[in-house]
Amino acid sequence: MKIRNGFVSNSSSSSFLIYGIQIEREDLKKIHEKEEGKECDDVYDYSEELAKKHGLESVSGYDGDYYYIGRSWDSVKDDETGKAFKEDIENKLKSFTDKKPSTIEEAWYDG
Repeated sequence: MKIRNGFVSNSSSSSFLIYGIQIEREDLKKIHEKEEGKECDDVYDYSEELAKKHGLESVSGYDGDYYYIGRSWDSVKDDETGKAFKEDIENKLKSFTDKKPSTIEEAWYDG
């Protein structure tokens, strides 16, 4: 008889921890129209483009109806305080939204 030790799965999971905002697809389209002067064809690509433009990261929500924009907590630099980390993100977000950032922890499981 063989005994298997360890975790075995045919499922997938995803998780992240960032300091930032959750933004809905429709709000992201409005930001695109305001900044670019035209309708948005691909919100997913735009969330990545917008985040990168402002030195942030973007993560797509599980069902694609919302996105997360901010910075991962593991991107804190060695000489950066927690306060400086948060202020940097808050200042970058102010350029395109009035949403207040917070720590966001999400995980999805497809079983």
